[in-house]
Amino acid sequence: MKQSEQKLNQTDIDLGELFKTLFHDKWSILLVSFFTLLIAAVFLYFKTPIYSSQAIIEVKPDAKQSMQAGDFLGSTFPTLGNEKVDKEIEILKTFHINNHALNKVNFQIQYFVDKGFKKVEIYDNVPIEVKNMTILDQHVAGTIIKLIPAKDGYLLQVENSFTKKLLHSLFNKKIIALDNEKIHTYGSSVKTNYFELTIEKKSPIEQPIYFLIKGNNRQIYQTMSNNKDLQIIQINPNAPLIRVTYQDTILERADIYVNALIESFILQSVAEKSKKTDRILDFIKKQLSDMKTKLDESEEKLEKYRIENQAINPTLQAETYIRELSNIEIELSRNRLKEKLIQNLILFTQKNKDLNAIAPSLMQLDDTPTLDLITRLQEAQIKEEGLKAEFSDKHPGLIAVRKQIRHINKKITLNIQNLESSMSDRNTNLENLKKSYEKNLESLPTQERTLINLKRDYEVSSETYNYLLKKKSENEMTKVAILSDYRIIDRASNDGEPIGPKRSFILLAALILGLILGILQALFRSFLNVKIQTKKDVESLTTLPIYGILPVLNQKVLKLEVFKDPRSPFSEAYRSLRTNLQFARKPNQANVVLVTSTISGEGKSTTVANLGAIFQMANIKTVVINLDLRKPTLHYYFNVKNNAGMSTYLSGKNTIEEIIQSTEFKNLDIITSGPIPPNPSELILTDRLDKLVDKLKESYDYIFIDSAPMGLVSDTMHLMQYADISLIVFRENYAKKSFVTDLNSLVQKHDLKNIGLVINSVDVSSGSYGYGYGYGYGNAGSNRNKINKNKINKLLDRFSY
Repeated sequence: MKQSEQKLNQTDIDLGELFKTLFHDKWSILLVSFFTLLIAAVFLYFKTPIYSSQAIIEVKPDAKQSMQAGDFLGSTFPTLGNEKVDKEIEILKTFHINNHALNKVNFQIQYFVDKGFKKVEIYDNVPIEVKNMTILDQHVAGTIIKLIPAKDGYLLQVENSFTKKLLHSLFNKKIIALDNEKIHTYGSSVKTNYFELTIEKKSPIEQPIYFLIKGNNRQIYQTMSNNKDLQIIQINPNAPLIRVTYQDTILERADIYVNALIESFILQSVAEKSKKTDRILDFIKKQLSDMKTKLDESEEKLEKYRIENQAINPTLQAETYIRELSNIEIELSRNRLKEKLIQNLILFTQKNKDLNAIAPSLMQLDDTPTLDLITRLQEAQIKEEGLKAEFSDKHPGLIAVRKQIRHINKKITLNIQNLESSMSDRNTNLENLKKSYEKNLESLPTQERTLINLKRDYEVSSETYNYLLKKKSENEMTKVAILSDYRIIDRASNDGEPIGPKRSFILLAALILGLILGILQALFRSFLNVKIQTKKDVESLTTLPIYGILPVLNQKVLKLEVFKDPRSPFSEAYRSLRTNLQFARKPNQANVVLVTSTISGEGKSTTVANLGAIFQMANIKTVVINLDLRKPTLHYYFNVKNNAGMSTYLSGKNTIEEIIQSTEFKNLDIITSGPIPPNPSELILTDRLDKLVDKLKESYDYIFIDSAPMGLVSDTMHLMQYADISLIVFRENYAKKSFVTDLNSLVQKHDLKNIGLVINSVDVSSGSYGYGYGYGYGNAGSNRNKINKNKINKLLDRFSY
C-alpha cells in the first residue's frame, strides 16, 4: 500500500514538474501557437475558395428491338444492348466527351485583378476579352500575362514566377520574355514568339489586368485529371444513377461545365445512334438506285420480248420454275450481302485490335456464340481498365486479364472464319439447286424459256426494290424517334458555399499544432537547459540537505531587504532558513555558518547580510564577517566604512577590537574585508584567524562568514574547518547543474561534513515551491554534527502552511 502511494506521489510530482516547465515557458508556447495560427490565417487568406457543382443522370436500359426472320437490313447496325454503369462512367471521364464541354466553356484564358495583396479571378464583367488565341510555343502554357493600360492602347508584361527566374539564372532554363515597352492597340492582332492573339476592350480599364494562358483543351483536361477536379461516381450500386461533380474556383463556371458535360454526353449518345441509322439509310439509298436501274432494264426487256415475239403467259410448270428460281435468287442475293459483310469483318479483325465494334454486324448474321464472346471480351476489357488505374503492367491480375483478352480475340477471329466457310457452303448448295431448275427449263420451248428468265429477273428486281423502299421508310421514322440512353435527373446545382479550404478546421488544427509545437519546444529547451531551474533539479543530483529556498530579489541598491517589510514573503523565506539553521545548531556554544557559492553572482553576500539581519531580529547576538577579500561587497548592505577589516587584522595592522564595527541594529555587528590585499590566500592561512574565531565565539551566538566562491579560489576549503555548517548558494537559472555534481565530488573527495544548500532567486510566482514564497522549509535537521533529514522534514511540516 505504501509503495503504491509512493508511486502515486512520484507520478504527481512528475506531472507537477511537467506543468511547471510548461508554465515557465507559457509565453513561448503562446508565441509559437500565435505564429502557427498566423501562418494558417495567411494561408487561408491567399488560398482561393473552391466550389462544387453536381448533376445526376440516369442510365436507361436499352429497349430490345424486335427483328423479323430474314430482316437483315434492319439489324445490320443494332444497339449494343445493356451497358454497365461503370462503363458509362469511364466514357464520361474520357477526353472525347470532355473536349466537347471544354469547347463550350472558355478555360483557355482566365482573368485576374489585384485585390488586397493577392490576385483575384474575375469571371463576369471582364473589361477585356482575349480572342483568336493561337499558342505557338507550348512553354507559354501556365504563364500569367500582365496587361497595363496605356494612353493609346496597352502594354504586355510577363509575370514569371520566382522559381522560373531562379531556374533560368542557374540552369539557363527557358523563360518567357516580351517587349515590355511596345504599345499594342485594342482589336489588333498581337503576334509574339510564343502566341498570337487579339485583345478587345469591352469596358473602361481602371487597373492592370492579368490573364493566365492555360493551353489547349488537352492540357486543360490533363490538369483537370491530375487535380481530380472532375469526379464521376455511381450513387448506389443498385440504381443506374451517376453523379457528375466538378470543382472550380468560380461557382458559375462549375455549373456551366457540369451542364455542358452531361449535355455533350447525351448528344454524343444520340449522335452514335443516328450514325447507325444514317449508315443504313445510305446503304438503302445506294441499293435503291442500283435496283431501280436494274428493274427498269428488266421491265423494258420483258415488255420488248413480249411485243416482238407475241409471247403469252407461261404454263403452270413454267410458273413453278419461275417461283422457285426467284426464291433461290432472292436468298442468294441476301447471302452475297452477308458474304461481303463477313469479308469486311475478316479485314477488320486483321487490321484492328478492338473487336467490340463488330457486334452489330454479328447480330444481323445471327451468330450467337460469337456475340457471347464479344460480351465476355467487353467484361474483360472493363476489368483491364480498372486494374490499369491501380496497378502497373507487371501486376499478375493485369497480366492474366490481358492473356484472357488475347484468347477471346483469337476465338472471335476463328468463329468469323468458320462463318465465312459455312456461308460459302450454303451458297454452293443454292447454286447447285438453281442449276437443276435451269436444266429443267431447257426442256421447255425456247420462246417460253426466254420469257421465264425475263419474267424471273423482273419479279426479283421488283420485290427487292419494294423491300428497300419499305426499309427506307422504316429507318427514316426510326431516325426521327431516336432517344438517348440517358436522362438528366438533376441539372448542375450547388449550395453556394465553398467546399474548401475548410477554414474552421484548418484554424483549429493550426492552433492545436501550435500548442503541440510550443510544448515540444518548451520541453526541448528544458532538456537542453544545463542550468538549475527548480528545486527538483537539485534534489535529483545530490543528497545534500536544502536549508532554504529564497525568492528572486531585484534591487539596484544593495540593502537589507528583510527590514523593508518584515512580513513580506521574502522575509518569511529567511525566517524559514533561520529556523532550519537553529535546528542544526550546536547547543550551548556559538555556531559558525560559512556561506559560499560555486561562482560569483549567485547571491551569497546578500544571503549573509539578510541572515545576520533576520537573526538579530530574534534578539540573537550575531556578527557577519566578510572573508571574500578579492571582491568585497558586504559593507555596502550596512552602509559602513571598509578602511579597516580582515585584511588589516590578518596582516597585523589592527586588533580585533579595532575591526569590529557596530551596525544600526543592537544585536548585529560586522567585520568588513578591509582594503583588498595583494596576497589574500596567504593572509587567510595565518594563525590570527584562529584567534579571531575563538574570540568571537565568546561574544556572539552566531558568526556568519561570507567566503569567496569555492569554484574560483581555494580559500573557502580552508575556511570550512572553522564552520559548524557550510551553506552553498545556488542561484536558479544561473548556476549549472554540473556545479551540483562537482560539489558532490568535492564533498566525497575531501570528506566534507555539515554541508547544506540554499537555492536563491527562485521564481515562485507559479506557487510551485509551496504556499507563497518560502513556506517549504527544505530538508534540514540536527543531530549535533550530523543532519537527520527525515526528522527535520517532519518538524518543518509543522511550520509549513
